[in-house]
Amino acid sequence: MAEDKKADYLLEIEGRCPICEKDTRFVSKNRWLRGGLICTTCPGGSVPRERALAMVLERWAPNWRQMPTHESSPISRGISLKLRHQGCAYTGTNFHPRQPMGAMVGGFRNENLEEQTFADKQFGLVVTLDVFEHVFEPGKMMKEIFRTLMPGGLYICTFPIRPYQVDSHKVRAKLLPSGEVEHLEEPEYHGNPIDKKGSLVTFDYGYAIHQMIGRWAPFEVEISRFNKPSAGILGEYTEVIVCRKPD
Repeated sequence: MAEDKKADYLLEIEGRCPICEKDTRFVSKNRWLRGGLICTTCPGGSVPRERALAMVLERWAPNWRQMPTHESSPISRGISLKLRHQGCAYTGTNFHPRQPMGAMVGGFRNENLEEQTFADKQFGLVVTLDVFEHVFEPGKMMKEIFRTLMPGGLYICTFPIRPYQVDSHKVRAKLLPSGEVEHLEEPEYHGNPIDKKGSLVTFDYGYAIHQMIGRWAPFEVEISRFNKPSAGILGEYTEVIVCRKPD
């Protein structure tokens, strides 16, 4: 997922943003559209994966504003701001491993997605944007999300799904009992809203990940992918994954 930042590239598209719900221009000076195609009217801008998630959210849960919501690792723009400001019962969390779990740190609750302190059946909606690929034990995370969702609740998320990778997942890094990290592939880092060093990519996920999610926890799983210029959703890795807890 290398970026190409050549200065001679410019893409401008007129459309309507599914996050700010305004007529707008989507602009990119970066060939890596997933991170570069910005809505010029969204607070802080928004990028394609956020807009894709917003579209899927409205389709699956048009009443999401009335649903108790947990968002892990929120960002200070776009869909995260919309969830926070328009939802009736929003809880944002980050992970600070050296701080007490369940405590408030920097305005957000401190939670480890693999071992959450929330009660059973607390949320109607859980959202993560590009968090899944940074978790060391995704099976434990999925079981915990399933536990904290109400019957009929939704986990909606984005993460890169590599179309050429047939296997559901490939381990890139392991967390050893000593607390050290064992790298099985060349380390790769993505942006992290609370750490300038970035977040280590622990897994590469492939085409069959929806089947693996269903093995980790008894979710019904559906994956959507987009090529929708009018909503500013272009580029690679636009998938949105919906996991529904049965009634």
